Amino acid sequence: MPAHPPPSRHRAPSFRVSAWLCGWPLLLSLLFGLLGLAGAAQAAPIPLSKQGIHHLGDGGQLFLADNEAAPAGATALPAWLARQRPADQVDLFGGAYWLHAQVRNDSSEAAWVIDPNDTLIDLVDVYVYGPGPHTAPQILLTGYQRPHEYLLHYGGNVQLAPGATYDILIRFSSPYYARAPMFGVKTQQDYRKLVGKENFLMVASIGALLALGLFNFFIFSITLEKASAYYALYVLTYGLAWAMTFHVFADLFDWHQLQLHYVPFFLLPVFSTLFYMHFLRLRDYSPRLHGISKINLVLPLLLLPSCFFALSYAHTLATIAISIWMLLALICGIVVWRRGYQPARFFVLAFVALMLPGFLILPANLGLMPAMVANAQLVTLLGGTFDGLLLAFALADQIRLLRNNLEQRVQERTLALTLSNDALLKAKEHAEVVSRHRIDFLSAMSHDIRTPLAGVIGMLKFALRDQSVRGRTQEYLRIGLHNGVSLLTILNDILDFSKIDAGKLTLETVDFDLLALIGDAAGIVQGQADAKSLLLRRELALDLPRYVRADPTRLRQILINLLGNALKFTANGEVLLEVRRARTPPRRDGRNAIEFIISDTGPGIDADTLPRLFQKFEQADHSTTRRYGGTGLGLAICKELVELMNGTIGVESRVGIGSRFHFTLPLEDGSAPAADARRPARHARHACRLRILCAEDVRTNQIIIGTLLESMGHEVTIVENGEQALRALGTSAYDCVLMDGRMPEMDGEQAARLIRAGGNAQFPIPDAQIPILAQTANASEHDRQRYLASGMDDFLSKPVDEALLFEKIDAIIDLLLARGHALPPAAPTADDTLARQFGLDDAAEPAAPADPMTAPVHILPLAGLSPQHLQRIAQAFLTEAPRRLDLACHAVRDGNASAAAAAFHALKGSAGYLSRPTLHSLCHQMETLASNGQLDNVEQFLPQLQTALDAARRDLETQPAG
Repeated sequence: MPAHPPPSRHRAPSFRVSAWLCGWPLLLSLLFGLLGLAGAAQAAPIPLSKQGIHHLGDGGQLFLADNEAAPAGATALPAWLARQRPADQVDLFGGAYWLHAQVRNDSSEAAWVIDPNDTLIDLVDVYVYGPGPHTAPQILLTGYQRPHEYLLHYGGNVQLAPGATYDILIRFSSPYYARAPMFGVKTQQDYRKLVGKENFLMVASIGALLALGLFNFFIFSITLEKASAYYALYVLTYGLAWAMTFHVFADLFDWHQLQLHYVPFFLLPVFSTLFYMHFLRLRDYSPRLHGISKINLVLPLLLLPSCFFALSYAHTLATIAISIWMLLALICGIVVWRRGYQPARFFVLAFVALMLPGFLILPANLGLMPAMVANAQLVTLLGGTFDGLLLAFALADQIRLLRNNLEQRVQERTLALTLSNDALLKAKEHAEVVSRHRIDFLSAMSHDIRTPLAGVIGMLKFALRDQSVRGRTQEYLRIGLHNGVSLLTILNDILDFSKIDAGKLTLETVDFDLLALIGDAAGIVQGQADAKSLLLRRELALDLPRYVRADPTRLRQILINLLGNALKFTANGEVLLEVRRARTPPRRDGRNAIEFIISDTGPGIDADTLPRLFQKFEQADHSTTRRYGGTGLGLAICKELVELMNGTIGVESRVGIGSRFHFTLPLEDGSAPAADARRPARHARHACRLRILCAEDVRTNQIIIGTLLESMGHEVTIVENGEQALRALGTSAYDCVLMDGRMPEMDGEQAARLIRAGGNAQFPIPDAQIPILAQTANASEHDRQRYLASGMDDFLSKPVDEALLFEKIDAIIDLLLARGHALPPAAPTADDTLARQFGLDDAAEPAAPADPMTAPVHILPLAGLSPQHLQRIAQAFLTEAPRRLDLACHAVRDGNASAAAAAFHALKGSAGYLSRPTLHSLCHQMETLASNGQLDNVEQFLPQLQTALDAARRDLETQPAG
């Protein structure tokens, strides 16, 4: 379609594309040609009635045009016409022509429009001579390349006086004509109505095609069904082709690119064929037609360059390509429909709608029948829009068919899977039952094992608080406490892995001191290192962030597990904990990639064992379990926790040399946690005295919780189940309730719900808002949420942590005071009835701590370490520290800065156990100076360091042995 296809009824679609889309395939046009303008001269003028003139050529003369200009006046017109060469018809491959017609206005109308239409016409010059020989001619210039008086139409206004006769001379030229041009005459009033109606139909049709295309692109984005995408491309290309045919871009945006007019018409067969090949499932229903249809993908693309290199022939070539496409598409649709694919019926109807204008228009063009439509191009556009709508119905019908068949197909596949995998399904069901029973069993065992174990640990802690217990008895109790804590650790490992396995483990995110946590973890396992005379060293990078955000409990658990493993399997030598920033590119989310490395000098692990080291219930070999104990779950839990925290973990090892475990975690920058002023000192008492009701069925736990609460200054009443708790609350006034979760007769959840409901007829509760603190050995997050949902205010797990219990009761006191309760002050001293009954007298309150700068230097007490352990640490310091200082002095004198820094670092680690910080601070300062190469400054501090070390040794040597 070379130049611009004409606007509705006023533009030719792309040459033959319009011809095809408007009529039968161009093959007939090539054989017979379209009817041109009539060449016979009419002596009598054409009468002009109010209905207008359909085509001036029907009573006019057609001439070939050369470069001769139109006559200047009516007197020169006869001679000018005598010189012109007559033409039989308009050549559709382009050219310039003159059309002359004489018109007599027999109507009473004077305002008329001369309307070139029915094809693209590049340039149109209209000269109207008369009335009379001396009247200047009216000149009208229009066409594709010129502005129009009417949007999307070539028509121009002229004045024709009633009863007068006029000579109308029209010169028109174009690179091609899709059809023989028509030149009509209409009243301005009728023409405006015609323009409004046709413009509305054009814009509505093109808009509908655009909406269908965009909607199906949206459908494709959801379903990823290729048929929807190809359909969208097809209707959008169809709308674009006709928008260019009707000069939408030229008239609205002054965009004149004649070479591009036929490009979308060449692309139509390509997108449509891709659509129907997928939509009709042509590969399945007719493989032969599927192969033949590929012609529609290749031929249009081969012919498309004609738009740029042979514009006059582009419309003919496009018509040929479109004819082949439509014929093949219709055949494919009929064949697939006949073979049982029902959505194809809409496809066939759609292509019939697209081809129908050809059956109505082409015979009229050839003079075989009267013209049935006034605007062939517009009718073709409407047919194409109807085609797009029917294809949309076809897609919808396909979706409906798939939806209706989906349930049947699912049932068939389910039946097939059931028949072929019956044994597998049974095994799966059995595994699910076993898994549920395992979780239920572990949950029950968690409570039943933790309850007596909490009692054992609590009693041992009370016994160790007795100042009369010393010597070997104290050591036996410490061993018992250690074994109880170890047993609790194993139980926690099993439960943790069960929760991880079930996907029920949740992480918290809080700010914490990373360096303090590392020191805490190392301090916990220090006793294990001292017991085996192993050196436990820490090397922390100077650029580590102090405060980070993560789950400190789980990070501590990982470190303790890996450090404990390293110490457990190392017989001699050392265990080293390194913490540094990971040597990787910075993370995009701004988090710090922190790497933790635990190295040991143990026996190492062979290469065959390493791949399964992080699997559950795995150890290096069976003798490991017999020799060292453990469940084989520790490393598996570490791996799962690290991955839950979005980190990575790995291990390298060499037999006979040692192992190196490492893990990396992304940690956000944090802030310093607010100081907890309510964190109690040991044996601290609350400012107010509460009447506390404790519902607990286990005698040991009754003693422990009663002793702890009384030592904090409260009055405690013990009951054994929820029913007794309700009775007690109904008969006496209490300030809060500690409620066990699992008890006989009525458990804690039932009791809490009844309390919040105000009790019942048997046990009315005066204060339904009394604070309730859950205490249970069921320590999972799921249990916590369940208890809170039953109406309890807070949660405390067993074994009870004394400091945490103090905080919870302190929070309850604040709550009661905020509610306006008058609470009595705590007595300065109180006899502990339960403790005295069992011989567990409270120890005296510790005196205020002495100033560490003036008090004698001693080893700081660490959790879980006996006086014997502390004495061994002191002895190791007395032996090791002078040697380290001597190495540092030699390195300074030799100018070896790195060796000096290493020696000061080692001495700093040992000084960290001392109560007086002077030596540690000096070592840290000198290590920094040595690392920066400032050995002269280091040498100035050596006397101070020697003095501080001598003072520490003097105090440690004079302390009595534990």
